[in-house]
Amino acid sequence: MLRILLADDEPLVLIGLQGMLEWEKLGYTVCGTARNGRIAQELIEREQPDIVIADVKMPVMDGLDLARACHEKGPLPVFIMLTSSEDFSYARRAIEAGVVDYLVKMELTPQSLCDALARAAEQVQKEKALHDTPPRMPSRTEMEAGLRTLQDRFLIRLYAGLIPDQEHLQKEKKGLELPLEGCLAAACCEILPAKAGMTSEQLLKLNLACCQMLETTLHNYLSVHATGTDVLHFNVLFALPEEPAGGLKALLEPLLKKASQIVYNYFSARLLWAVGRPVQDPLSLSRRCRELDTIRVLLSEAEPILFAVDLESDATASKLQTVAQVKAYIREHLSEKLTLADVAAVFNFSPGYLSQLFGRYGGGFVEYITEVRVAAAKEMLEKGDKKIYEIAEELGFESSFYFSKVFKKSTGLSPREYQQK
Repeated sequence: MLRILLADDEPLVLIGLQGMLEWEKLGYTVCGTARNGRIAQELIEREQPDIVIADVKMPVMDGLDLARACHEKGPLPVFIMLTSSEDFSYARRAIEAGVVDYLVKMELTPQSLCDALARAAEQVQKEKALHDTPPRMPSRTEMEAGLRTLQDRFLIRLYAGLIPDQEHLQKEKKGLELPLEGCLAAACCEILPAKAGMTSEQLLKLNLACCQMLETTLHNYLSVHATGTDVLHFNVLFALPEEPAGGLKALLEPLLKKASQIVYNYFSARLLWAVGRPVQDPLSLSRRCRELDTIRVLLSEAEPILFAVDLESDATASKLQTVAQVKAYIREHLSEKLTLADVAAVFNFSPGYLSQLFGRYGGGFVEYITEVRVAAAKEMLEKGDKKIYEIAEELGFESSFYFSKVFKKSTGLSPREYQQK
């Protein structure tokens, strides 16, 4: 896979270039970005890209001087130049600097960029064949990515209880640079995307972006390491030198709310958090993660953060399990008439007790049924293979009019408006 470096003093241009192509599918990987020629020169020496896409006009060192300086040392990297004008003098200087292509930004399209990259890639292959380039040592970025992969694999094994004892723990964590001393806490996080129907690739990108944004936001306050477990979930390890005097919840809750809001502002995705009790021994994290399974089913947009420390008693755990069972029953019987009295009878409860139980631990009985039905309706509307009255009937609404009323109250759009949007 050929390595690409992007250099432009305009942040929006850098973002646009990164989003213009599906780089990995085309056989390229973007190994870095730079805002001026001097930074680009340093990155070129460190990352050893095969192709550089650079703006002609940049502060400190312009793109043509950068290309000339690089080609004095050797034929690689190959340069593609971007410019805001069609001035022939730039084109002539670009040719003199050994640039293989010269593109005008206003005329740039995915196709023209692909064509330029293909020509540059051909030149790279010729130069490598001509000079019989020896195997390249991994760059710093590649080393960091490799370390991150090993860290994530280790933590997934730790969370799953696959590290048997202290001897194996000390052996496996050696060289991984993970903070596993002091006060440790694990949290499970679920991502609620802004829209349903996203592809696996889109969900994976969202997961990675959420993890990166979370770590960037919280690293000034405590050590944080987010590890994806599937495309819609990730675990987070929080580490502190010692447990805060006011307790871990007092520290973490406002930070998680802040991080969740930032993620929502950038990606329109909401985060649901189940946070475990703190431990001193890293091997205890697997037990804490198992405890979180009961809490996770209680999370909702109305109650997006729950701490195990608030739900420690046996009586509370039993009630949580009961609510989880009732919720599972509701999800499996959405097409039926789900009154409080009917569902209470299934579990041999009085309606009053079930209402009180759901109000304390489930976010409200009617509210939960509405939330689940609306979520299911969104998926059906996006598939587009059923009429609105069919969806209303399948989800247990008494009429399509009532369904539309509930749906609009929940989403701000009528079912038809949502489907068209």
